[in-house]
Amino acid sequence: MEKNKLHINGADGFRAIACLLVLYHHLTQKMNPDSAPEWFKPIHHFGMRGEVGVSLFFVLSGALLSYPYWRSLFTTESKPRIAHYALARVARIVPATWLNLIFCTLIALFIYDIPVNFKMLFSGLFFINSYHYSTFFPAELNGPLWSIGLEVSCYILLPIVLFFILKMAKNFLAAFAALTLWIAVNQFIINPWVIERFMTSQDGKGWDKGLVGGAKEWLPYWNVVSFFSQFLIGALAALMIAKLASSSQGKKFYFDGGAILLILAAIALVGVRLTPGAPDSFSRQPYLSPFYALLMAFALVAVSQSVFLFKVIDNRFFVWVSQISFGIYLWHQVVQNILQRSFKENYVYFGVTDLQEWGLLSAIIIVFAFAIAALSWKFFEKPILVAARRKMVTNAE
Repeated sequence: MEKNKLHINGADGFRAIACLLVLYHHLTQKMNPDSAPEWFKPIHHFGMRGEVGVSLFFVLSGALLSYPYWRSLFTTESKPRIAHYALARVARIVPATWLNLIFCTLIALFIYDIPVNFKMLFSGLFFINSYHYSTFFPAELNGPLWSIGLEVSCYILLPIVLFFILKMAKNFLAAFAALTLWIAVNQFIINPWVIERFMTSQDGKGWDKGLVGGAKEWLPYWNVVSFFSQFLIGALAALMIAKLASSSQGKKFYFDGGAILLILAAIALVGVRLTPGAPDSFSRQPYLSPFYALLMAFALVAVSQSVFLFKVIDNRFFVWVSQISFGIYLWHQVVQNILQRSFKENYVYFGVTDLQEWGLLSAIIIVFAFAIAALSWKFFEKPILVAARRKMVTNAE
């Protein structure tokens, strides 16, 4: 299947936005808002809520990975081979994550005298860390690794769900109804059961108790069912995009307007309702799921069909950031933690009280994170992906 046929307008820009939101969030955490001038407080307010970039990552992954399957429903193109799907996912995720996790573990041991927790290490290497609070954060120096295990679980679950839907659904409406039903069952039946059944005890719970205590605070709300729902919401968007792409309808200006309204609605929802680091009081899920995920998924649909807006979102800088976004996600907090442990003791949660100092430290983090990500992409990630694609082409012949 030709790669350009699988491109979704706006997806690169949305991935860059997701990446930058997470970076913005973790940088903002270090600045004490009580010591900042009034004009900075709205910047800090939204920065603390940049954690929703994680949800956007899951929506995008669900959309991009399901899109080739949905195209097979509306065209003569064949569905992707499961072996190719698996190889592509392994090549994209495993080497970079393993390198990062092993690096963090060794630096923690030899530089900071943090003993190796083999339970955490091996749960991270096999991407099963997300199922228990004792392993949820597999590396002391890199908190964001928690999400990779959930992402891999979604990679495994997605083709199973699509297999059953495509087996039964012969048209758009049937596929849309089946996928909506999967999401509804996750939201209204399975997720509430998981929360009630696996609620953590109060013993040792809380971020003041370290990463394990923080994980007890998050679990069971940060569970695979909630994140797979966000993944499937992205798949729902991809189904709509595939249907629109198969029709003779050209791009319309009202999609530009609709996308802008949806994005503004998502920003307003986050600004007004989200409590950083806590599940929503109504849905009991992280990142205002499923509401934020739905708004951004429909925004992606609208942007993909827009006349001008997709060109703005898929600008050259965002396309480049999108390309190295996985590296930025993996390495930025490693740089932060090394800076804090080796050079700036006050570079902790709300620890910086001087705005100029915070700006300088943030700039240093950004430069190092982008540099490491760019080098990782060029010399490590990209060669592995090229080799994997070459193997897929060879196997297809």
